[in-house]
Amino acid sequence: MKYCDLHKQLNTTEKPQGSGTKLYISLAIITAVLLAFGGFILKGNIRPISIIANATMVNLKETDGRTNILIVGSDRRDYGTLAENPVLTDTILVASIGKFDKDVVLISIPRDLWVELPGGGQEKVNSVYAIETARGNDGMANLDKVIEDILGMPIHYHTMVTFGLFQEIIDILGGVEVEVANSFTDYYYPVEGKENAPMNERYETISFKQGTATMDGETALKFVRSRKGDNDEGTDFARAKRQQAVIASIKKKALNLGTLLNPIKLKGLYDAYSSNVETNMDFGTIENFYLLSQQINFEKIVSIVLDDRSSAIEGGLLYAPADTTLYGGKYVLIPQTGDYSQIHAYIQKYLFGGK
Repeated sequence: MKYCDLHKQLNTTEKPQGSGTKLYISLAIITAVLLAFGGFILKGNIRPISIIANATMVNLKETDGRTNILIVGSDRRDYGTLAENPVLTDTILVASIGKFDKDVVLISIPRDLWVELPGGGQEKVNSVYAIETARGNDGMANLDKVIEDILGMPIHYHTMVTFGLFQEIIDILGGVEVEVANSFTDYYYPVEGKENAPMNERYETISFKQGTATMDGETALKFVRSRKGDNDEGTDFARAKRQQAVIASIKKKALNLGTLLNPIKLKGLYDAYSSNVETNMDFGTIENFYLLSQQINFEKIVSIVLDDRSSAIEGGLLYAPADTTLYGGKYVLIPQTGDYSQIHAYIQKYLFGGK
């Protein structure tokens, strides 16, 4: 099986799913699952027989047996105009769920990847949403198209999560325990709201020590957003790995009966979700993701980070051109082959080949 010519041969159907065990994907999907479970509670459908009956009626979009969700984290601010503070989608993940293999493939795309804009022109992938929205277009729908071109796979659903949701969920859960792989210090962590303040007021110093750390929402947010850490933690790729570590910790804390059966926490999660998420998933779809979650084999979760540092077999399919004249002097990443064909083949190996 393989995806091909997405814009001409996209064969998206809705088919029933089966039954199984637990779930993981990302912050947004975890939240959706919790809300779906809460929906069962609020509707009085928490009886086991109701869940079993619904599990045979899961209807999610899929292509070649996989459902793909684009999950982006935005640095949206509560102040200023779009021109002053454009919504940059600095965290870009795609979660692909296998209907038959019951697996999850999580793909991280670097924000500096240089792409063609659907509305014309070129820019970094993290600017697509802001630019197309400013043009009066559907920002998320256009970002879907760009990601489809990069990965060679259709995007069935999308969710944009603000950092506010990230912080609120962790606080609602009472904090999370995170494995810090490397100690690091960032002397230039930006202080929100002080972008135009004197230089000595714009930044604060943050530090993390290797080992298990209990983090509240604010601390975890700093941990995943830090871009100028020492000890090799100042790259987008190190940042992507930190994000995935926190996501795993949220999943561990969130998906237990203490949370799922706590109506106060579920209400808090719903309020946080409503104010911090832009998605094309309605509540029925969210419920279907909850049902699908019971089928996932969590021993078969694979995380991929596309970068310019690893070997080709580990996702190192990009490079940063030394001459940036063609890119407005910006630091960018482009495919080593000049197109996305190598990336398509690499991704399909994990979706359909031996992992």
